[in-house]
Amino acid sequence: MIEDRPASLLADPAYGILPKLPLALDWSSVPELIRVATLDLGGVQPVTRAMAEAAGGTLHDKPSDGEVELFRKRGTNFQLVSIVLSCVPAGEVDGVLQVRPFAMTLIPASKRDKVQESTIDLVAKLDVGGWLATEPMYAGYDAFSGGWSLFGNLSGYMDGERKGYLDEMGLVIDQFFLTTEQADDDEILTMDIKMPSEQMKARYEKHRRKLFFTPFRQVEARRVWGAETPIELFVIQALAKEKLFPACQILIMTDGATFPSWYHLWNDVEFRHTDGLVTEADLFFSDERVAVFCDGGHHARAKQKAKDAVITEKLAALGIRSVRIPGDEIRNDLPKAVARVKEVLGQK
Repeated sequence: MIEDRPASLLADPAYGILPKLPLALDWSSVPELIRVATLDLGGVQPVTRAMAEAAGGTLHDKPSDGEVELFRKRGTNFQLVSIVLSCVPAGEVDGVLQVRPFAMTLIPASKRDKVQESTIDLVAKLDVGGWLATEPMYAGYDAFSGGWSLFGNLSGYMDGERKGYLDEMGLVIDQFFLTTEQADDDEILTMDIKMPSEQMKARYEKHRRKLFFTPFRQVEARRVWGAETPIELFVIQALAKEKLFPACQILIMTDGATFPSWYHLWNDVEFRHTDGLVTEADLFFSDERVAVFCDGGHHARAKQKAKDAVITEKLAALGIRSVRIPGDEIRNDLPKAVARVKEVLGQK
């Protein structure tokens, strides 16, 4: 469970009560690049040249007879992987609560604390669409630690008033079958992700393949995109109450261009030295050109402060204003932190 929630959030009686169904998913908080990169995640993954040839050129979520024969001969096993969204409330439309994702995660199907694996014959028989229609979800889910209390269906779990936090409901929006044998990179067929340079495109693709197509060795939640720490989530929730909705984890380039970041991409030393990369903002208001940084304790060190000051100067030269909020301020005086963001945004 997510701990150390700010008192100002807990003071709202509705904060600790699960909302009534139905919920409407608002995708506007998910960057287009992330949405595009997950659109083709269905059926068997990763899609390869051999699969396309076996299927006669046209691929569907349900494997063709040719694909079934291909994987049967290879003796390939598959892991059923769920794409899970963690959300925050974003107001009502016609009496229906709108929820915006703040994190996307992959979770493998499991049994007795072990990742389940299936043969192609079972994969060909399973009705994923029918199962998704039952609205599966992970309850008591902490998108940061990857832990959850139970797996079930949304309507059954949220029938009637129940205490709990919406941000700890992991909504399963899609599923795919991941092969347990890793294909060569040049065999994998993926859509083109537009990047400003071939260097950056190659590093993005490498990181994407690692996130989506590495088989699971243990039962765990694999973060794909979104807020990286609970303090970022708390700021997102407080801003949402003010009807302010920044983007999460945005890479900012030396020419002022911005791109969404895969989870932990910024921690990759090789990627951090990509030509033209300035920094990764925890939260970003694109129209107002305001970058918000939710700083953990290490940002109080002199060396890190100096690095942060340089980044602030570089962003200012690009017409981007920075707001740096210490983690202690977020936990102890969240209204003050939000007020500072609103001030820079030009709001009272």
